[in-house]
Amino acid sequence: GSLERRKRMGGEVAGFVPEAYRIVAKKLLGKGGSRVWTKISEGDRERALEALGGTSLEEDEALISASAEKNLKNDERMALEFRIGMKRALKELMD
Repeated sequence: GSLERRKRMGGEVAGFVPEAYRIVAKKLLGKGGSRVWTKISEGDRERALEALGGTSLEEDEALISASAEKNLKNDERMALEFRIGMKRALKELMD
């Protein structure tokens, strides 16, 4: 059904963290593989983590929940879904 399709496509499902988010989160934490083409510079890492820290996971989830009422555009909703997925993956890796 719809839930399984969203999981396969990387969509957000409560408590579900797609593998793609885990891979990027590892890179942001400096825990990724050693391949040169996949390295993120320290400055880029810091900027990305700082940007994600602008709101809490709970604030982002509340925005998604209210998105129908706020008439969010698809790109705004996708950006929020990305932030939520990244924050869940980072939290999972740091716990």
